[in-house]
Formats: sequence, C-alpha cells, structure tokens
Amino acid sequence: MSPLVQLGAYAAADLAFGLGLLRLGSGMAKRLSGLSLTVLALRLARLAGPARPSVLKGRTIAVFGASGGLGSAMVEELRRRDAAVVSVVRRPGAAVHPGPLAGQVTIDLERAESIEEGVAALPDLDAVVFLTGIDVRKPLTDHSEDEISRLLRINLEGPILATRRLIDRVRDGGVIAHVGGFADGRLALPYYTADVASRAGLAAFSEALTRELRLEGRDIVVSYLCPEPAETDAERPYLDLWRSMGTSVAAPSKVARFIVDALETRPGLRIMGRASRLIARINALSPSAADVVALNGIGRKLREAFGRPAGRLSAGG
Repeated sequence: MSPLVQLGAYAAADLAFGLGLLRLGSGMAKRLSGLSLTVLALRLARLAGPARPSVLKGRTIAVFGASGGLGSAMVEELRRRDAAVVSVVRRPGAAVHPGPLAGQVTIDLERAESIEEGVAALPDLDAVVFLTGIDVRKPLTDHSEDEISRLLRINLEGPILATRRLIDRVRDGGVIAHVGGFADGRLALPYYTADVASRAGLAAFSEALTRELRLEGRDIVVSYLCPEPAETDAERPYLDLWRSMGTSVAAPSKVARFIVDALETRPGLRIMGRASRLIARINALSPSAADVVALNGIGRKLREAFGRPAGRLSAGG
C-alpha cells in the first residue's frame, strides 16, 4: 500500500471515528473501534510488505524507571528489537527484568547532584526514555506544600535537569522521550490540578527544546508520548475508574510497543488511543466543546472517586 493511500485511509478513519463519537458517545465508539478503518489500514499495511529490521538494532538506549512494571516491559521490548539497554533506576540494586544489560546507573530525579553524577556515568546514547513520575489525585486544597514540591521536582524539574545534561550524551539522529499524562498531557482533568500542571509543563518544554535544538543545528527530537493507562501495580487501583470513563486500559507490553515504535519514528507528540487523540484535539480547539462531549461526565466520575478529603498517591517508575 502506498504512503499516499495509507494517509488517506488514516484521515478517513479519524473523521469517521470523530463523527461516530459525537453522534453515538464514547462508549459506543469504543465498542466499534475494533472495526475502525484505521485498524484495517494498519493491518493491510503490515501485510503488504515484508518485515523490516528494527532501526534500533545495535542502538544504545537508556530507560529511566527501568525497575517498574512498565520499565521492565520496555526493557524486554527493546531487547526484542536488538537494542543495547542501559537501565536507570532510583535506588542502587533495584531489580530489573532479567537478561543482559549494557549497563545500570542510579539516578534520583529529586536530587540535582545525583542527576549530575548519574548522567556523567552514562555512555553515549541514541535514545532516552523517561518512565518516571508520580500522580496526586485529590482536591487541590488537600495537597500539602511538601507534596506539591515533590511532585514538581519528580515530574518536571528533575526531567528538565536530566535532559539538560543528556543533550551532550545523545548522538545526532537520536530522541529523548518523556512519557507523560492522559491525552496530550495538557488535558486539564479535575482532581489532577498540580499533576496536570507538571505534565503540561513537560509537554511544552519538550516542544520548545526540539525547536531550540533544530535552530542550533542538532538533530535530536525531544518527544512527549502519552500512552493509555497500563495494567501496572501503581495504576491497578484505578483501572476500573479508567474503564468507567471509556478509556482503554493496555497491557504493559502494548504500551512498551507504542513507546518503542515512537523511538523509531521520532515524533514530537504521540497519543495512544483514538478516543484520547480526539478529545485532545477537541479540547485544543474548544475546551467548552470538550466539556460537552466528554469532560463533564468524566469530571463527575472523578469527583466520585477523589472529591473526598482522603486522596491517593501512586508512584511510577
């Protein structure tokens, strides 16, 4: 299938899905998603040509948060594509998925000196993936000052400081991928106030830095990747809530493939899931329209779950 035909199929699929979502609602659209033209086009494209070797073969890739459930899936997927993986963990001796590694480095994103020392210990890299971050889900008035400060250090300040140092360790043609929040990272869900501020900041930082590097003559893309919720230990308490809001929940291996595919194609932004992509687009054009289409209903469900004094903290990576 030619690239032009594929592009036409994808555009038609997105239009059809969007009209279906507006007319039928997210639940019906989700049930019909397996029959979508996008899925059909992707399957036909894969059948049309021979399998090609991964462009990541032999490349050296650092994975921050490699000891978590999603991190282990990432390490396994990268090994499957014959990449050399350097695991980056927060605590010395943290367990990583069994198998050969190109190295292991300890970096605590809450400590600037740990970032400086850890990045200096890394080899030259072709790609970096950040699977780090915490989510605080409760009313803003229930956040403590320490809680907000820690969230901003781990989700925003630490990744920015690490990226600043990593630029000189990543070869041209490489990618630094920050794995972020729901939809495009900028979708302002209630009861995620401080969290979305950190995620949106990192999304804008990634976009700005890619433009800066291009102007400086560097061929490095800083990507912001937004997967669907993964079935990890950290996210497991909230999976039923995500499903009740019409959001797909993915196995860690599927999320890992989504991220690794992005390392091969080097997008600036990539969102996993057609429903998430659509609501992000609608919200970018008109937040009030997004409220009517989906976010008012989602907000009511989030209030039922988190609109009480007892909030919840989950750590990732």
